[in-house]
Amino acid sequence: MKLSEDDLYRTSTQFRQWSFTAEQLAAQRAKTNLQATERVKLHVARQRAQRAQAPEIDSTSGNSGIDTGANTPDAVTSDKDVDCFTVAEELAFLEEFCERTMALGQHCKFSDGAIATCIQFLRRFYLYNSPMTYHAQNISRTAMFLAGKSESEHQSLDKFAEAISSVKTKVTPEQILAPEYLIVQALRFNFDIKHPFRALKGGMLDLMSVVNGRYEGPNHSPHKTAADLSTALHQLPRKAGGTAMRATTGQLTDRIMAESYSKASQILKKTAPLTDVYFLYTPSQIWLSAYLLADEPLVLFYLSIKLPSTSPIYDKVIAALRECASILSSHRSYRKLDALKDEQANMDAEHKSEIKRLIKKLRTCQDPDKVDLVKLNQAQKRDAVQGSDLDEHKAKRRKTDRENFQKDSDAFWGPELPQNGDKPA
Repeated sequence: MKLSEDDLYRTSTQFRQWSFTAEQLAAQRAKTNLQATERVKLHVARQRAQRAQAPEIDSTSGNSGIDTGANTPDAVTSDKDVDCFTVAEELAFLEEFCERTMALGQHCKFSDGAIATCIQFLRRFYLYNSPMTYHAQNISRTAMFLAGKSESEHQSLDKFAEAISSVKTKVTPEQILAPEYLIVQALRFNFDIKHPFRALKGGMLDLMSVVNGRYEGPNHSPHKTAADLSTALHQLPRKAGGTAMRATTGQLTDRIMAESYSKASQILKKTAPLTDVYFLYTPSQIWLSAYLLADEPLVLFYLSIKLPSTSPIYDKVIAALRECASILSSHRSYRKLDALKDEQANMDAEHKSEIKRLIKKLRTCQDPDKVDLVKLNQAQKRDAVQGSDLDEHKAKRRKTDRENFQKDSDAFWGPELPQNGDKPA
């Protein structure tokens, strides 16, 4: 049995657990937003009630036990109704921090593959979690550290913390490690991300073998020999619907390697990770869609070789590629590629204004129970309980589970052997 790349991809966790239809993706984001909104309002109401009781408690005991310092979120200190993020605002906020993470990865000298992996970690994490619950700045740093390890580009924790610190913001190793297990759980322990970069290079090399008349792969086009394919490719129009031309081998090589491949590669590295295409399409569809945007006649010619136009799935494949290309071309990062400087400046100004508004809004709708992830992580490690009946029940249950586990272990293996001549219990 001969397996194709598509067959292998369909056995991956990326396909089985992280592939969706557009409707499924929208429904999941709506569900996540609704759950986060309910939790935020509940937690804010509880902490506001605690703050209201704090003066009375303080007057009787001398210590309220309520954090009234700078770490208290604006949502708790305000008396206004909590105005939570909408689904669209959550997505806009996430995309901004995906772009910031891209810059962070470049600053730390990670490869394009590791940066793209990190961004997919973020997008997967926030499919089931909300920025209102976990701030993207905290999660993105840890996701970048995890992506480095996943892509065999590991940096030491101290070195990484130092690299992402600034004069104004000191990042500690504890801050990076605090949400690590949280992210790993949200990713379902799936660290392998299949990117379309390698397939793009393979497609380019395939086309170059056609240029040189050395193509030996499957051929479903009307041009039956390698020489005929090469001749047809040399006459390919530059634009869709254009007239046939006769290019030299050098001109065709420049078109494929220096122009089309370069632009498609840029789209895959700078635009594709920032969109939903990884959730909606296969790596093969993504790289072909990027190449379609870069040079449509070239891609359609390539497809005619690989897939007969009489195939029942030919039209479906072309439609999927155009839909994927539409998602890529509608993103702001792609539209900026061909925009004039004034247009780019206006787009950036509008974007910064919107992000500034979202950051300000987040201060009034952030979950107060999840602000300090370092303390939360430390509390979970020592089974600490801080003011919740549910947490008390959970801590007791964990203690009981540990005791039962020890009893079961003793029943199977027997009690520990005596040491230093002590008599067994």
